Amino acid sequence: MLKFIVIALLAGLAGYALGVMAGIFIVNNFSTNVQDKPLELAMTSVFFFGPVGAFIGLIIAVVYQLLRRYL
Repeated sequence: MLKFIVIALLAGLAGYALGVMAGIFIVNNFSTNVQDKPLELAMTSVFFFGPVGAFIGLIIAVVYQLLRRYL
């Protein structure tokens, strides 16, 4: 059970990092904000895309481990 939790948390952490990188890419390329783009980049990446990526990574890890265990 501990291995299950550790793998899920590591996948969430990796998902967070990938989400932040995706957020930086998206804001840099598609934002029309010209006054405070660095602030928008930081806040959007860390507080929106990061947690979304962490949640997706966590769900993928849990589903993968459950399918691997029971199939």
